[in-house]
Amino acid sequence: MLHLLDETLEAFLREVVPLPARDVDVAFDAPDGEWSAALSSRPTVDLYLWDVRPNLAERDYGEVIVEEPDGRRYRRDPLPRVDCRYLVTAWTSEVRDEHSLLGDVLSALLLHPVIDTEHLRGAFATIRPLPTLKLRSGDGSENSDFWSALGGQLKPGLDLVVTVTVDAALRAVAGPPTEAITVRATGRN
Repeated sequence: MLHLLDETLEAFLREVVPLPARDVDVAFDAPDGEWSAALSSRPTVDLYLWDVRPNLAERDYGEVIVEEPDGRRYRRDPLPRVDCRYLVTAWTSEVRDEHSLLGDVLSALLLHPVIDTEHLRGAFATIRPLPTLKLRSGDGSENSDFWSALGGQLKPGLDLVVTVTVDAALRAVAGPPTEAITVRATGRN
């Protein structure tokens, strides 16, 4: 499932920023020292997935009935929403070019809070609600610790939270729909 989210994000950024495949690479690697030393001279946008957790604020409760195309019906809990946090960085040979590339990505993310259906890959194409994009705010105190843990050089980056719906709810066969309810009362004193 996470690889489909990576593919979705790449398709979204390539079209919306745009990031033409002939000019810019898109990677999903940990931006540590070893990885950055092996980069080609081509500009690269790296989206490093570093945190995945349930989104409790957008959790729904209850039970829903799902009907398959063949007519079978199932009961299941509402599908869970999951927050996937990415560190988004730009890598070029010149700092000015990195800032320009990262700024273009920033603008695209701010202008598009939802990933439209034409960019969705795999199971995400049929699951609703659509994935949302939000830049996480904070005081920046965790940035140096984060880069130290990666063993990489300190760089500007965007803390992107992608909230997706995951088709991971258990299903139980549902009986036929109720067509009538009969209530009888007896006249006991």
